[in-house]
Amino acid sequence: MTEIKTHNGRSKWASPLARQCFVTSGVALNMMNHMMVLGFPSALLPQLRDNHFIEIDDTSTSWIVSAVGFGLITGMLLVPIIADKWGRKTINLIAAITSTLGWAIICSATATHTFITVRYIQSVANGLTAIIGPVLVAECTSPINRGAFLATLTTSFAVGIFLVHITGSCLSWQKSALICGCISFVDIVIIFFSPESPLYLAKKGKYEECKHSFRWLKGDNENEELDKTIKKAISEREQVDEARRLSSTLNWTKKILNKCVTTLKRREFYKPVIIMLHLQGINVYCGVVLFDVFAIDILHTLVGSDVNIPLILSSLDLQAIITNILSILLVKKFRRKRVLMFCVSLTITAYLLISGYSYLRMEKMLPFDYPIVGIVLSHLHLAAIYTGCVAMPNIIAGEIFPFKYKGIGGMISQIIFSTNLSITLKVLPYLFSSIGLPGTYGVLVLLLSYSLTVSIITLPETKDKTLQDIEDIFRGSNNSIDQKMELNELV
Repeated sequence: MTEIKTHNGRSKWASPLARQCFVTSGVALNMMNHMMVLGFPSALLPQLRDNHFIEIDDTSTSWIVSAVGFGLITGMLLVPIIADKWGRKTINLIAAITSTLGWAIICSATATHTFITVRYIQSVANGLTAIIGPVLVAECTSPINRGAFLATLTTSFAVGIFLVHITGSCLSWQKSALICGCISFVDIVIIFFSPESPLYLAKKGKYEECKHSFRWLKGDNENEELDKTIKKAISEREQVDEARRLSSTLNWTKKILNKCVTTLKRREFYKPVIIMLHLQGINVYCGVVLFDVFAIDILHTLVGSDVNIPLILSSLDLQAIITNILSILLVKKFRRKRVLMFCVSLTITAYLLISGYSYLRMEKMLPFDYPIVGIVLSHLHLAAIYTGCVAMPNIIAGEIFPFKYKGIGGMISQIIFSTNLSITLKVLPYLFSSIGLPGTYGVLVLLLSYSLTVSIITLPETKDKTLQDIEDIFRGSNNSIDQKMELNELV
């Protein structure tokens, strides 16, 4: 890593906070790329149809759009295999390089199968970083600022979708892809000059590199956390060596089955999985994806067809960026559970107001019909969503899984989200046609209320706690039993 050195071997170009911002920006640009890849068809497909540059039918359109989903699942399934072998930095760097090359190919593409293949490969890389990105940020930032840094990842989602919408509506799809590629190239540079995760280096026995990386990121004021990290890594490596010695004569199949059973019994594994099951439910049911997919239909129901829908959508995109920035301030100042409860409760209130207003409007029971009412309700709903409903699950996902289970835990969390999202999007059209917007929002209120209730009951407060402290909370106080289970798992 190239840097200006001082007498003690560390760079003098910036404070620890600035260095943590630098590392986080590399992950944030990767997350921006997720939404640029996802939203790029909004610029690509209309221009292909209008200009007849490439012949495209409904089948080609569906494959271009859905390739992203298949790629994400593939990338997530690869995480447990490569996460602990390649390292966090390497995976993020490979993802950025893959995205940059993909955008370059798209700029010169002349066939639909090229778009499909490239978008699939880009999404495989995005599937890796969807899990590894928050982990890297959590492991490289100080506890007091970790929540704010993780919240920037959600903000980067909003910036990414806003950018691709703006460039796609003002420029050709080739130029839009070129701009996206330039952003990915900048990401390569940032990640290349960023350090590897100190926690990962410690787990691999690279203690001197761990110390250098930790102090480069956090300075000399958090040495207690560094000592705990190294001591725990040494202890776990000794347990691994002992387990290997004891298991030399054991059957391989028995060892794998024993590991699976003991992992499922461990509180620090299954409790975070249960929590993420419901937090990802909040992520889906809060309405962000619903609005992205059915925005025009919803706005027509709320404000009618005699308004400038593109202008309203642009205002909502801008508000998403602003409220995401607000979420950074909220998670830095207030406790996680308090922010979660406030934002989800506000979302439920917005759902009920929209449901009641749309029902009265459809039944012509209102003494007035002003489009501004529907516009204000939509902005209220989106403000509640992006202030905390989207940010908090992503922040907590980077905090609650222990290092040993970050790969598999993150993969399970993302697969839960993807599966839930697929089912929801499959069912929503039938709900809209059978019970309309008011009834659909009523169903989502019930699902969202259930997810919030379980999350508040099961989730411990994680604000300003080290990752080791959070792991100890889930592990519980019976350390002797946990140590025996760890040894059995390794054997």
